[in-house]
Amino acid sequence: MDQYYTAIVSALVICIIWCIKTSLDPARRTRPLPPGPRGLPILGYLPFLGKNLLHQFADLAQRYGPIYKLYLGNKLCVVINSPSLVKEVVRDQDSIFADRDANIAALAATYGGKDISFSPLNSEWRTMRKIFVREVLSNKSLQGSYNLRKEEVRKAISRVYKDAGKPVHFGELSFRTEINVIMNLLWGGTVEGEECERVGEEFREVVTKIVDLLESQILRTFFRSSPCLIFKE
Repeated sequence: MDQYYTAIVSALVICIIWCIKTSLDPARRTRPLPPGPRGLPILGYLPFLGKNLLHQFADLAQRYGPIYKLYLGNKLCVVINSPSLVKEVVRDQDSIFADRDANIAALAATYGGKDISFSPLNSEWRTMRKIFVREVLSNKSLQGSYNLRKEEVRKAISRVYKDAGKPVHFGELSFRTEINVIMNLLWGGTVEGEECERVGEEFREVVTKIVDLLESQILRTFFRSSPCLIFKE
């Protein structure tokens, strides 16, 4: 029973501190913001989010208009539900909205946000994009790797034909084909048989760990400025 009352008192104290902090934040009071639903102290609108976010965001747009705000934890989020606004954000004002707010896990996985996904919009990022487009996405590069990709697809079709009448795991088949294409592009060779399965499993395990690590930091991202909240990993 004492633990129950302690938890209630602690929650009330945290709510009071949050309300005081919010009321004393001049930026939050003065900056122009679009309308949006009200949330709970500390938690924001997180408790009200359902599984089908697309339908829920569309319903909120019917009530608040094509652009509205909501707080997830203490993090301000602005949702746009209009083609014209999307065009404004991703094309006309892309330099303003280009940066991504990387969490701790993303920074660790990308060595401090040094990759093309999380690096801020600067000369270094432009150089990386230029190299990536030239070496990977240009017509010359795609034409140069055409025969390689065609051969790997042919091998995949041959494996399906060989196993005619048997169940085929298309997820595993496509994954193995992609692994061989990537390895051939990077190192000029592929792996077959048991070696391919071993490399594929190791690669899949690494990717799974990175995804799990990124997902484990979602709540920490929403409560970044709340040091009193501790999350057990």
